[in-house]
Amino acid sequence: MAEDQHPDLHKEMNGTKDRHSREGPCMKGGGREDSVAGRLLYSIRMFHKQEWDQHMISGHTPGEIRVLIGLKHHIEPDGPGMKVSEISSMMNVTSPTITQFINALESKGLVERVMDTQDRRAVRVRLTEEGNHVVQQTYLNVKNRFNELVDFLGEEDSVKLTELLTKVYHFHEQKRS
Repeated sequence: MAEDQHPDLHKEMNGTKDRHSREGPCMKGGGREDSVAGRLLYSIRMFHKQEWDQHMISGHTPGEIRVLIGLKHHIEPDGPGMKVSEISSMMNVTSPTITQFINALESKGLVERVMDTQDRRAVRVRLTEEGNHVVQQTYLNVKNRFNELVDFLGEEDSVKLTELLTKVYHFHEQKRS
């Protein structure tokens, strides 16, 4: 069976199933599944397997990169940095988890801990010059990857994909409300 073919849909794709039937084997446990919904689910799950964010910068985990980018976006140039609790809130992750990321990033020389000038009990985290370089490299890699995707899809399909992904986002936001 071809790698890009969903195992539960191969019969339908080969024409052995009525195209408009809502019954199908995509949902385990004997449930009913719309074949288009099953194909859409499979397509989205393929992105999880791709681990796109793993390819941003080698040697750094996706979580580390997200912390670095968050620091870059939320700290003024030459600003005092952010407290671990602020980073934790920004990323919606527990403080112990952020502390682990900060420890790893500090050992790689990408962030530094500095004493708060107004509250000597508080410690702030800020990017080092090397941390800024990694963020810039990440931005460049992401930009290049998406430019390659636009070249691959073509401009018309890229615009269409953008519109569809935006609609998906709004759908999920509406469902969360």
